[in-house]
Amino acid sequence: MLDALDIHKKSIKLQVNETFPQIYLENQGAGSTLGGNEAACTLTNRVQYAVSKTLLDTTIGPNPIGGGAIKQSLDVLGFVVGKEIVEPTWTLTSAGGASPHLYKNMYPITTPQTLSANAAASSTSADAYSGVGHGGGQDSVYTGFHQLNGLYDSESKELQSMRKSALPVLDLQTIGPSTHTDHAHKDWPDNAIDQHHLLNEDPYADSLYYGSMKLSMLLTGISIPMVSEAASNHRGMVRMLILRPRLPSIKMRWDGVANQPHINMKYPPHFDTELFHSKRKTLGGRLDKTIITNTGNAAGAAGIKHADEAHLTPTFGLLHRRKSDPVIDNDVKSLHYGHRVPDSEVGSNEILDHNLTSYDVLTSPINRDKYAVIVDKMVTLDTVHHGVASKRIENIVIPFNKKVKFPGRQQSSAASTLGDVTIDEPLNMESRPIIMFLSMDQKISAQVTGYTTITEC
Repeated sequence: MLDALDIHKKSIKLQVNETFPQIYLENQGAGSTLGGNEAACTLTNRVQYAVSKTLLDTTIGPNPIGGGAIKQSLDVLGFVVGKEIVEPTWTLTSAGGASPHLYKNMYPITTPQTLSANAAASSTSADAYSGVGHGGGQDSVYTGFHQLNGLYDSESKELQSMRKSALPVLDLQTIGPSTHTDHAHKDWPDNAIDQHHLLNEDPYADSLYYGSMKLSMLLTGISIPMVSEAASNHRGMVRMLILRPRLPSIKMRWDGVANQPHINMKYPPHFDTELFHSKRKTLGGRLDKTIITNTGNAAGAAGIKHADEAHLTPTFGLLHRRKSDPVIDNDVKSLHYGHRVPDSEVGSNEILDHNLTSYDVLTSPINRDKYAVIVDKMVTLDTVHHGVASKRIENIVIPFNKKVKFPGRQQSSAASTLGDVTIDEPLNMESRPIIMFLSMDQKISAQVTGYTTITEC
């Protein structure tokens, strides 16, 4: 029918990031630990792979082969679909609220696309992104996560031409700019009021259809365990996760005295402290080694509450856990009144490190109240010592399959008319997928390729 009416829907394959900042030196010394790259990372000297970051290094006993202690390490390599995730610094003050509330990151913080030169020395002290320090250089700011893009490209003229609200892209027209008629425009309002009316009557007036994101990732084990250089029987464990943050539901009540509505919701998920939850992980176990079972509370108001807290099972993340004593938002005019405030990095509600081992984190269940699980599977991956067995191809399909609506064009700063810049933030894409690999006892490298199919509505 569309062909008979000479109606053609445009479609585009939006590419994901396939190159990444070079975090580690490529010319490493034999048998040495990975050293960080000190040179600046730009958009033109990126590498075609991403390497995992070591999070934990757990001692599990003596090493009778090589001497010293034997350790189990845990590496993470992750990708967030869409734009870069930065450390949250914004605040929201509720109407009449006495103090601002700081929102935490419900996504992992991603490494910036460009990095200035960094001569930081290697360190064995835990930092913000690792419990075992870093290899110096760019590894000192590397989070283990990268932005994948693949949702929208504001610089794409093809995407702009597919938007109902965008001005015509003259570069893509068959007639030149000097010969087109005055009526060669799209049927879209030229002022903010009419645009609001149109979007209220038809919320999908400015929309695109998102199909699926199709990815292919080649994973390679690039390190050999410390037990023996031969490593003849080593089979590494890699846990692959694809998650989506769950946004809290919103409830509304009407204040009969003040005759005004009150909206109430929980805080969004906090990736650093609410990613995992297990009923087997109690504070009296390995979550907190300072809390001991069969022991009374320590003396003093600030003493450790062994007897009171040993049985508790707080949620936790890759490196941190929730505090056992919740801080509740008790401002009646707050959007989050009555709900727990996420743990902060400073102050009395300070975030706490957990004492879990590499094995504990690798095998912990996802906190499904906060994160929806699309894929959760464990695979084996040998080291590069074993040739073909050290490689694994993961073909990933993330289905969107929905109309995604956009809010039209931005209003001009000097008038109520609309400018020529579209608003490119989707309105009904509640959260973005997170792809994460947790690898025990070996560093992994990933080569990524893929795209998202977007069609004109």
